[in-house]
Parts: sequence; structure tokens; C-alpha cells
Amino acid sequence: MANASKGLMLKVGLLSISITMGTQMAIAPALPEIMASFPEKTTTQVETLTTVQSITGLVFVLLCPLVASFLGKKRTVMLGLLVAGISGIVPILAGMLSGMGMDNILVFRIVWLSRLVFGAGVGLVCGLAVSMIGDFFEGDERATLLGIRTSMETLGQVATTALAGVLLGLGWQWPFAVYAIIFVLLALFAMGVPADEPTAGKKAPAGTTSEPQFVPASVLVICALNFLFMTCYSGINVRIPSIMTEGGFGTSSQSSLVISTLAISGLLCGLAFGKVFGVLRGKTPALGAGLLALGCFLGGIAGSLPVMFASGILCGLAYPLFISYIMDRVTETAPKSSVMLCTSVAISSGFLAAFFSPYVLSWVGRVAGEAAAAPFVPYAILMAGIAALCFFLYGREQ
Repeated sequence: MANASKGLMLKVGLLSISITMGTQMAIAPALPEIMASFPEKTTTQVETLTTVQSITGLVFVLLCPLVASFLGKKRTVMLGLLVAGISGIVPILAGMLSGMGMDNILVFRIVWLSRLVFGAGVGLVCGLAVSMIGDFFEGDERATLLGIRTSMETLGQVATTALAGVLLGLGWQWPFAVYAIIFVLLALFAMGVPADEPTAGKKAPAGTTSEPQFVPASVLVICALNFLFMTCYSGINVRIPSIMTEGGFGTSSQSSLVISTLAISGLLCGLAFGKVFGVLRGKTPALGAGLLALGCFLGGIAGSLPVMFASGILCGLAYPLFISYIMDRVTETAPKSSVMLCTSVAISSGFLAAFFSPYVLSWVGRVAGEAAAAPFVPYAILMAGIAALCFFLYGREQ
């Protein structure tokens, strides 16, 4: 019983930290109100508040193996959670200062910089959230836990986005209060995961040689696919509020319900990933990309709330099918000496996509049309092509 309890605590500790990764887009429902509060800023500048953390996240995901070698994996994750929690709630203070008469430009800079720091904390967590599962589990159990890990991301998105929509009524800054949940996750991780020792400066055991770390071509292909998938997925997450308000069929608060529905469908699909993967195997990412293609298409032609909800559900189902599969594939195919490096690089491609997403939306919009929904039919065509490519690359695997 004691061992079972310890195993459960370990799983809870490892899986709970992925909730942090799901909170990055939580403030999306507040974007229209932030735009109204900072009229001197462009739509793209305000939208970067949901994605700017991706650039520091990218940097610190890549630095994570180095930091972990000096601090140990557990201390690195705890440091990341602490940084993310503190910086996440800083915009509340900035909003209070705005109410006391602080210049709008300075307030926006404080909020923007806090998002940069938030990304650094999340990057340290993300860099180990996948590889630490591989440290303790393997085979189908690892694949199942990676699917649940993805569900934890979407659980974070569900809970924090819904709460952010409620808090929005108090003012644009109060949705940032959702990041206080990270301190709870820090406690769960600290209690459930055993401590490890730093590896920096330690000599390899006698008779062994340290293998060089590298990223094989198969992982680079996965990174490219992940980048394209996350560009489209992040784009529709960012634009849901604007699509609905511009189209006149929904409010900012209603958009939080659509985003929450998207996340709930992803949560349920992630929990079922182990069974889906057991049936489809290598066809799983093709299904995920195909569902995102259909979801983007509906988002691009949406003219009513039910269609927008359908788009959100399809996009939510797509995420765990695609992401869980490719992360399992990275841990399966990466050289043993390079698992942490390869997972860090794969996760970094998603951060990079999220960061560039608003700029890609703006560029595609100039070509496809200025309407908020205009980029998503081209996105649907791209994802249909990715689905076909995934089927060709992995569809025959059993």
C-alpha cells in the first residue's frame, strides 16, 4: 500500500506541473478589454501578451539541461514554478498602479516584461515535464502518462480560462490572478517527486565513456511538424475572441466559454489517448492534424456561436492526438544520452511557433483578407497537407 501511495504521489507530482503549460493562453478572453484600455497599442502588440512568453520559454527550454545539471531536475522545476507564479500575478499590481494614475505606456511595459519573465519560468518546467516521465516510466505506461500529461495542460487551460472570464468583470488585470494556482502545483511537485543530485562536475563511472549528445534527423522532422501544428493551433486560440466579437455573434465572456470547451474536449481526448494510440498507432498524428484542419476551416467560415463551438471542439480533440504522439516518439527514438536535449528541442519548436503566431496571423491576413477569421481557411489547407504527410511518414507503424 505504501509503494502504491508513493507511486500515485509521484504520478500526481509529475503530471500536475504540466498544468502550468496550459495556463499560457488563459488571459486570451481579456484581450479585447486590454485593447480598449491601451488604445495606443495595435492589435498585434496586445495579442503578443499571450505569446511573448514563448520567446523566453524557448530560450530557457534549451537552457534547461544545463541548469538541471547544476541544480538537479527537481530543483530546476521548482525554480521554474516559483518564477512563473510570481511573474504571472505581477500585472495585477500594474493594473492597480494604472488606476492610481501611472502612465499607460509604462503600465503596458510592466505587463509585457512580466510575461517575458513568466516564459522563463515555464521554459524551465516544460524542459523537464516530458523527460522526467521517461525517467520513471516506459512503454505503454509512458505513452498513457504522456497522454494524461497533455490533458493536464488542457485542464490548466479549462480551469484558468473559465476563471479568467469570470474575473474579467473586475477589470482587465484581474484575469492574471489565475496564475496563483502555480503555487499549489509547486507544493504538489515538491511533495511527490524524489530529489535528485546535480550531475555537473561528476565523473563518469570507471570503464564507461560519456556519449555525445545530438539531435537526429527524425527529431528535427518532428520539430518542423510541431512548429506548423502549433502555429495553427495557437493562432485560432488567440483569434477566437476577435472572430466572435468582430462577427457580432459573441462577447468576450462567451469567447472564454468557447476556449474552455476547446480545452475540455482536449482534456477528455488526452485521458483517452492511451486507448486511441493502442488502436491507431502511427495513424494517430494524421488524425490529429486532420481534426485541426477541419476545426480551422469552421473557424474561418464561422458566422454563429454553434459553428464556433464546433470549431473549438475539433481543435481541442486535435491537440492531444498530435502532441502526445510526437512527444512519445521523441522519447522512443532519441538516443539515450540525448533524451532531455531532444525533448527540449521538440518543445522549443512549439514555443517558437506560439511566439510567431500573431505575426503569421498578421501576414496571412494581409494576403487572405483583413477579417479576423481570414487566415483560417489557408491554415486548414496547410493542416490537411500535414495530415497527409504524417500518414505517409508514420501511418504504417504498428
